[in-house]
Amino acid sequence: MSVSQHPDLSVNTLSLDELRTLNSAVVQRIKWLRSEEGNKIKRTLFIGSNVSFRDNDGRMAEGKVTKIMRKFAKVDVGDCIWRVPLSSLNKVLAP
Repeated sequence: MSVSQHPDLSVNTLSLDELRTLNSAVVQRIKWLRSEEGNKIKRTLFIGSNVSFRDNDGRMAEGKVTKIMRKFAKVDVGDCIWRVPLSSLNKVLAP
């Protein structure tokens, strides 16, 4: 359900300051959730892990982790090395 459809809350009735406060809270929550997701995957990764992610064109790419940083990992996909946010990585089971 969208916020504007909720019977007790309509964004059309909020003032500009209330909208700014709401926006700030939403952005902060999104950043926190992404951070938690990144930390969760970071605990399972190590150099040489097989991972997959969506590239800039939306295609799935697979490669091996070459470096793990605070918020990003470098992934070697063969022809180039990508700098990928940890929260965008999916661990792939080795065959």
